[in-house]
Amino acid sequence: MIYDSYDTAGNKTTKRFFDIHERSPSYTYRHPKGLLFSTEFAQPALTVMEKAAFEDMNSKGLISEGSKYAGHSLGEYAALGAIANIMPLEQILSIVFYRGLSMQVAVERDEEGRSDFGMMAVDPSRVTRCKQNRVYQGSHG
Repeated sequence: MIYDSYDTAGNKTTKRFFDIHERSPSYTYRHPKGLLFSTEFAQPALTVMEKAAFEDMNSKGLISEGSKYAGHSLGEYAALGAIANIMPLEQILSIVFYRGLSMQVAVERDEEGRSDFGMMAVDPSRVTRCKQNRVYQGSHG
């Protein structure tokens, strides 16, 4: 499996997801802080937890048949697996693994797996537009 990577100057390089070939006896995933710090493993783990939480609540009668449910981003996959039962959990986890793998290699990382990027959740009601069309959180001038 290959993917295209772009450096800061916009130059494209085609890389392999895995450093393996037809004679490789095995491949071992590693991350300096543990595999749950690597997106391709964190996302399936979160999906399993969401499915387990849903099944636990359902077994206790806490899920209303008439209610509507949805997920966002990764949560959509968990919702499709837990609520809609559109495919077996193993297939959802395979999709989520490859989704996470693509995200993990999307940006350059240092030897400790860190990148210059991060994610955050934002409350849209607290975001305002300020001078020069920049978006700030809170009431900055």
